[in-house]
Amino acid sequence: MSFFLNPKIADRARDPQALIVHPHAQRTGGNTMRNHVLSAALGRERVFCRNRNGAVKWRALTDKDIAGFAAITDHFDFGPNAITRPLLPVAVLRHPLYRAVSLYHFIRRKTAHREHALAKSLDLEAFYLAASEANPRYYRNLQCRRVCGTDDARMALETIAAKYLGVGFTEELDEFVAALGRLMHWRALDVREAEDDDAARYDPLVTPAFRERVLADNEEDLLLYETMRKGDPLALPRRAPRDEARTLVNRAKQWAKGIRDRFQ
Repeated sequence: MSFFLNPKIADRARDPQALIVHPHAQRTGGNTMRNHVLSAALGRERVFCRNRNGAVKWRALTDKDIAGFAAITDHFDFGPNAITRPLLPVAVLRHPLYRAVSLYHFIRRKTAHREHALAKSLDLEAFYLAASEANPRYYRNLQCRRVCGTDDARMALETIAAKYLGVGFTEELDEFVAALGRLMHWRALDVREAEDDDAARYDPLVTPAFRERVLADNEEDLLLYETMRKGDPLALPRRAPRDEARTLVNRAKQWAKGIRDRFQ
């Protein structure tokens, strides 16, 4: 499947008050979605993002904060907040192996990144090992957390099925944007230049050991990506008892956090 549009949420797209919400992990097409999709379709002044409004603190936002905006896009974990407008969450996923390689090259170019010096001094595999140990939340299962607030593929899939308008993939982003545009009645947008054949570009750089390590570290992101690629139904088969127990614990933690946030 090259994209997913949720028929349970599609009617909400007709609501003029609906707010598009795009939480995204670094190196999954965020700049393209912000500049060449949302800003192009809705107007730059109607897109709330860190480049124009400061870092987006999703959990703290209210209707007053986003008055006049039609979309929010930034690096944040999706979850409950005080916004009462109808929400249209969308996600763009990337195979976690290729996200890891792309992130390394991005950090090597980005002189202001806190791990730039480390990336310049190490090769891909050595950098990943060092950086992911020092900052695991940035390198491991971040796509699941962006989708649902926790690094759990089952919970991410349940959140998508219940709340998300759509999901696309970086290597076929144009197809997702075209389908989203038809649903939202946008003018035609062409983002084919942003697409890459990740396998052709990055596989020559990847050793078997590096592949094995990244996919082991990003097991939940890989499950999310592969399950979404298969299309409906967005469900995982029953997993090992240890994994199912972990999901129950994650659900309990998320429920408890929601209660705390409500009374703070």
